[in-house]
Formats: sequence, structure tokens, C-alpha cells
Amino acid sequence: MTEPRSALDDLDFMKALLDVLIPPSENLPGAGALDLAPTVASALQGDPMLGPVVETGAQAVREAALSQHPEGLPGMAPQAGAKVVEAQVGAHPLLILGILRYLYPAYYQHPRVLEGIGEPPRPPFPEGFEVEATDAELLEKLRARRKV
Repeated sequence: MTEPRSALDDLDFMKALLDVLIPPSENLPGAGALDLAPTVASALQGDPMLGPVVETGAQAVREAALSQHPEGLPGMAPQAGAKVVEAQVGAHPLLILGILRYLYPAYYQHPRVLEGIGEPPRPPFPEGFEVEATDAELLEKLRARRKV
């Protein structure tokens, strides 16, 4: 079996990498368990600035992990995988930032994560959130300051 040419296309690797960046906790799933790898990889591949930089860094992580474990990052213990990623950050400083640019929005919009942080598992609109009524006097002060 041959390795995919792109580290971003290697979904098993990407799931393991996403779990290193956002590991599972008591109330929240790890990012790799939420099937976000295709979304993040696709977004990065479509980003002409961050995509190539992240691909280069991800490839370096994948190669380093394969040199330490026959299955690479997916077969490594979480702490060992984190050390492999950390070892590559110096040479590829935008690796984590580039991935998180697309991972955070996908992760924190996922219904399981929203439930885990105590939010309703839905977008805020069209239902919206309750907004406290404002103090009418404060509004009048702002209107009085308005330039004519």
C-alpha cells in the first residue's frame, strides 16, 4: 500500500494530528473523532497562502512519526504524538496556526462540542439568543451625542 502523496489527503494521519491539537477531554471529544479532517484539509488545500506551508509542515510531521512508529502518528500514544508535532514546530512555525485557522471554527460549531460546553446544539440564528433590555437613559445619552 502506498502513502497518499499529500499529508493533508492522508485522513488517518490528519485525524491523529487534529487529536494532538485538540485532544479529547472529560466533556469534549477530540477533534479527530469528529470527522473534521476532510473539512480542514479541503479548506487548507484551497488556501493559497497557508495551504502549502501547512502541507510542508504536515509532511514533516508525518515523516518524523513514521520514523518512530510503523503506523506513524495514528499508531502513536497521544503524548508521543504530541512530542513529534512539537519537534517540528521550530522548522514549521505556521503549521499549528494554519491548521487551527480552519479547525477551531469547525470544532466549535460541531453539535457534540456545543453540547459539551453547555450551548444548544444549533446555530445562534434564526432563533437567536435572549438579549437583556437596555437602559433607555443610556440610549438617550448616545443620541444626544450624535452629530447633526
